[in-house]
Amino acid sequence: MIPLRRNLAASLFASLALAFVATPAAATPAAVSAETSCPDILLGDSLAVGMGPYAQALGFEVIAQGGAALNWLRAQEPRCARRLVLVFGTNDLRGMSAAEVQAYPTRIAEIMARWNAEQVIWATPGCFSQDSVLERGSVALDRALAQAQRQASDQLRDLPAINSGRQMRCSFPSRDGIHPATGTAYQAWWTGLTQILGRYPVSGA
Repeated sequence: MIPLRRNLAASLFASLALAFVATPAAATPAAVSAETSCPDILLGDSLAVGMGPYAQALGFEVIAQGGAALNWLRAQEPRCARRLVLVFGTNDLRGMSAAEVQAYPTRIAEIMARWNAEQVIWATPGCFSQDSVLERGSVALDRALAQAQRQASDQLRDLPAINSGRQMRCSFPSRDGIHPATGTAYQAWWTGLTQILGRYPVSGA
């Protein structure tokens, strides 16, 4: 796990692995610095909804909606946050072309660069044992993310830290092949994410 700040040279981006934590600084002079008054936020789709009660128990504000995809994420008003956990990507995987999958990390980067957060992590979709289309999309996204992290690109300097869903959730039981079947599984996934965040203390922690 390696912390990354937005003002580091983009070339450092190439050295990072799939699981690490970002601690970006403000993207623009007009942005308000993330302070202890800025909330911790869980942002995302139905998987974030499932984690919601466990996030709220730790004081996180939850902004989540079932079926949330890129258009929904773009529509959210950027906020200042102390810690921001993005649980996202599943609803965009189905039907994406190879080119769209390749461009997906940059699209996430462009959106999340507008959020002024002291610490950010993106939990990616993971495994889909009962849905071959989603599984192919998830595998392709993992490859695109690995490639993006090897590139020293200004376009990707604001890409949130990545925590691979394949490392975090693929062993969880699932009735529909997408969502964890039990609250215990959601809690375990959420606990794993917060443990990663906890390795890099932020203001007020």
